[in-house]
Amino acid sequence: MFKFILLFLFLTSCKTAELIENVKGDFAPEKKATIFNKSNVLKDNIPTNGMIFVKKNETIFSIANEYKVIPKDIIEDNNLIKPYFLKENQILFLRNKNIYIIKQGDTLDKISLRFAVNKLDVLSLNKLKQNHILKVGNKILIPVKRNYSLIDQIIDKKIYNVKPSKKNYKTNEAKKIKNAPNFIWPAKGKIIKGYGSFGKGQHNDGIDIKLNNNSPIYSSHSGKIAFVGSQIKKFGNLILIKHDDGWLTAYSNIAKYNVKQGQSVKKKQVIGYSSLSEDVLHFQIRYKRNPVNPNSYID
Repeated sequence: MFKFILLFLFLTSCKTAELIENVKGDFAPEKKATIFNKSNVLKDNIPTNGMIFVKKNETIFSIANEYKVIPKDIIEDNNLIKPYFLKENQILFLRNKNIYIIKQGDTLDKISLRFAVNKLDVLSLNKLKQNHILKVGNKILIPVKRNYSLIDQIIDKKIYNVKPSKKNYKTNEAKKIKNAPNFIWPAKGKIIKGYGSFGKGQHNDGIDIKLNNNSPIYSSHSGKIAFVGSQIKKFGNLILIKHDDGWLTAYSNIAKYNVKQGQSVKKKQVIGYSSLSEDVLHFQIRYKRNPVNPNSYID
């Protein structure tokens, strides 16, 4: 009997080791998976390799609520069968929304644009070299941080019908532009990222405001809706408002909106709302195409 127990434990440990090696292999060569310690797993934060350890008394539904995933996906991805009982320290795999499977014709530039992320961030996160060749079917991790400078392309194409130009931030930030409108805050929330330079050669062209669910988003000044749409899905809905004398405001990552292109809006008019999934408003003020620091122009 004792020999049987030893044999059983040996086979179980082999299967676990084999499972972990399979996970590592599944993410190669783009990313070598990290095996997370169960004590370090944070709520609402799926590990990059999708692996979690079941805690005592947890169920499919409690895990789904904790990590904001769909119970059916947990069941299908882990080949679970009814009644779906889970054991403490059991390994489960959750779908990480920041994992992308390479498709035919994909390049790092196309992926950066599609997901509104910086190409250098993609390379760094996945430990890739500049000349890395993507292979169809392999998995790649998409950075959480969005690259809002891509709004330049939409503004220049949709509003000014010109090619994006290099922004002269020093000139814009040196002095406050005379006779500028008095803008208001577009929403009530906490600023989680301000305007200005950050990282290596990167620049935030606006401010990021954390909002509660269904928070109203206001027109920062009177003007005309110049664009409404979702050119880049990761930005949510984007609204551009043209104001007099070369001024423009941009509102990105809006969950739902109630304005249409060509419509005139007044200052402090509600133009949209946030949601739990679109809870960070990215806001920009621009003068003659170039972004300026909103803090200098908001009352």
